[in-house]
Amino acid sequence: MHCHHEVQFYFDDRFLVRSLAEFVRSALDAGSSTIIVATKSHRENLAKELEYLGVDLIKASEQGRFVSLDAAHTLAQFMVNDSPDEVLFREVIETVISVAAAASSNDDEKVVIFGEMVTLLWQRGDAPSAIRLEQLWNRLSEIHSFRLRCGYPLGSFDRQVHTELFSRICGEHALVIPAEGYTDLPDETGRLRRVAYLQQSEQVLRTEAVAHRMAEAQKLQIQNENQRLMDEIRKREAAEEELRRFSRRLLTARDEEQRRIAAELHENTAQLLAALSLYFGVLDEEKESLEPRLASVVASSRSVSESLLNEIRKLSHLLHPPTLDDVGLSSALREYVDQVHASSKARISLEICSDLGRFNRKLEIAAFRIVEEAIAGVRSKSGNAFATVRLTRTPGSLVIEVQNYKTGAAAEFAATGSGIMGIDERALEHGGSVQFTSDLSGTLLRVTLPLPDHHSTTQA
Repeated sequence: MHCHHEVQFYFDDRFLVRSLAEFVRSALDAGSSTIIVATKSHRENLAKELEYLGVDLIKASEQGRFVSLDAAHTLAQFMVNDSPDEVLFREVIETVISVAAAASSNDDEKVVIFGEMVTLLWQRGDAPSAIRLEQLWNRLSEIHSFRLRCGYPLGSFDRQVHTELFSRICGEHALVIPAEGYTDLPDETGRLRRVAYLQQSEQVLRTEAVAHRMAEAQKLQIQNENQRLMDEIRKREAAEEELRRFSRRLLTARDEEQRRIAAELHENTAQLLAALSLYFGVLDEEKESLEPRLASVVASSRSVSESLLNEIRKLSHLLHPPTLDDVGLSSALREYVDQVHASSKARISLEICSDLGRFNRKLEIAAFRIVEEAIAGVRSKSGNAFATVRLTRTPGSLVIEVQNYKTGAAAEFAATGSGIMGIDERALEHGGSVQFTSDLSGTLLRVTLPLPDHHSTTQA
């Protein structure tokens, strides 16, 4: 038996219909019978094109030499479990071929077939079934002699994954007819030139595909690296946030501990020293009755106890001024500035708005420590400093400004390290902000501390 199995690819349906019309007319003119298994639109357009070419389809149909079948309906007759069944396929197709062959007057090529059933399977995304149906046609040719042409729209093979399947489909056919553009060329020279162009285009596509894959790999690598960096940044941010929370807890714990020690010194140690000094005072009153050496020891002991009492009181004030709890921030800062003046060459001007009022205890401690650390930061090693401290209250915040009339003050702050960190952490603890501005006249430190919705006028 003889079978000529070929495949035609096309871009435009109109080209397919015109090409198919010539295919059918040539077969009918040669006395062969034709079987068309196509979609409804292709069969209707083919009939119009054949009529335009002068083919008498009515006569050919009456002779049994032109058979037109719907591709979807015919395919459904031999599909079992979504796959072509060979037994049913032969039952459906053999009868049609046998009847058409009997009507043919062409002994060399009795039956010519055009089929689109494989195309329907491919367009459904069922490539294995399309290839199996092609193979069933080839097996059928072992029993019957016919010429078979299959038609595939080339646009259905537009993915890289289609390459191997396209090659397998071509391998099931003895002849592959390229899509329009190639078959329209008038001579062999033009066709060879087109082949060269296509080969060059293929090389470009291959190169671009390799470059695209490399770019995708690099993109994926960069994305992975970016993700790793983002994870590392998040870890570091979490660690820094934890460190800030620890620093704030440490500052709060230190303030509370200083407050406790100051209270202990003021209420217990200072009281005991005051009592001891009182006892030495009583003995000093009786110095006339004491031996000269003993009287000298009593006088010296009284002086030492009074000096020690003064130092304890001074230390208590440095650790936590009682005025801060009893009277408030304004009075505590005035006392502190007076102590600075008394103990150093620094000259600090204190400007506090008249309506400053009281705040909760934690906020007052934070504000006091910020001023304390700011002044310590701008004082030189010799104790010199010339600065102005301003405290103002707005409807929503407490503003602390320390104006140092000396250039490079910000650098001095940075050199102290702990001062800047302490100010920054205290401000952050209360949701505030710290800002430095410098010019030729000096440096301004501005700290803004937001106030709660309801301000407490007593200690919390």
